[in-house]
Amino acid sequence: MASYCDYFKSDQLQQAYHDNEWGTPCHDDNQLFEHLSMEVLQCGLSWQLCLRRRDVFRACFDNFRIDAVARFTDDDVRRILDTEGMIRSERKVRAIIQNARVAQRLGSLDRYFWQFTDGKSIVYHGHPESHIPTQNGLSQRIAADLRRQGMTFVGPVNIYAFLQSCGIVNDHSANCPAFARITANHPSVTLPPDNEQP
Repeated sequence: MASYCDYFKSDQLQQAYHDNEWGTPCHDDNQLFEHLSMEVLQCGLSWQLCLRRRDVFRACFDNFRIDAVARFTDDDVRRILDTEGMIRSERKVRAIIQNARVAQRLGSLDRYFWQFTDGKSIVYHGHPESHIPTQNGLSQRIAADLRRQGMTFVGPVNIYAFLQSCGIVNDHSANCPAFARITANHPSVTLPPDNEQP
């Protein structure tokens, strides 16, 4: 069976993202917000395209600083949509601004997201062998709570991808060096599958 991590070998940018960032536990609030916002921007598009435009996204959203984005106005929306290389989706831009305001109310994205796993990175049975779902019970529960809090573009598929990206779920393949690095250096727990959906 091909390694799940082989997906990231399609180009150097994705390989670097895999090797240095994807799945590594993140506890910085603004970085967590960037991970979350990248999933909003990626919705319906290729991840490769989003990585190529990441510098544009960072420039548009003040490096995804939560407090700065939460203050954005309609003028900022127009500025962002007029930026060369930016995805022209007003709904996504406004969702990121709205999500920043909700993040402020939550107080700490680090505390909020990691409370669902007691601060541990989850390895689900079967995932290291590349049996990876698009969503599961954890992402469904978090997505429902985020929507209740007022966030948008946070469905269970988007949230599962977010949990992978920031290391709350460790979905590196067993033969991937990152899998061993993460499990050796960060608190981890192995759990049975949780209401997984393809």
